[in-house]
Amino acid sequence: MELYYPLLPIGIGLVSLLWLVHDIVATWLLRLRGDHAEGRIVGYEETNRTSKMVVRFHTEDGEEVLAVHDNSSWSAARHGDPVTVSYDPRNPRRARVVAASWLSLWPRALFLSLAAGILLIGCLLGFLAWF
Repeated sequence: MELYYPLLPIGIGLVSLLWLVHDIVATWLLRLRGDHAEGRIVGYEETNRTSKMVVRFHTEDGEEVLAVHDNSSWSAARHGDPVTVSYDPRNPRRARVVAASWLSLWPRALFLSLAAGILLIGCLLGFLAWF
């Protein structure tokens, strides 16, 4: 049974890295290919487990859009804060905040480092257990 223990940190590290890389690539592609607009935080959408900020902005066509932003930095944002949004012109509700005074790269870098560290620990444990 102890031969399978290294699979836990390996699995956690891999899943975390894949999720983080997917989020980073999706944000990068939307920033690169999407349209940009200035917007404001108008509230929060709350569930039993989390709270996501709601951003209001106007598209180039003048359509007002309320979009939910799923970034984990929501707690630093305040109602009424100005933000820059990048959105898909075919589906403006698919939007992400790409610039704001509170938005930082440090949380993503920290989580990437943590996930990579967990994966490396799992690989080391696997090496010691399997070889």
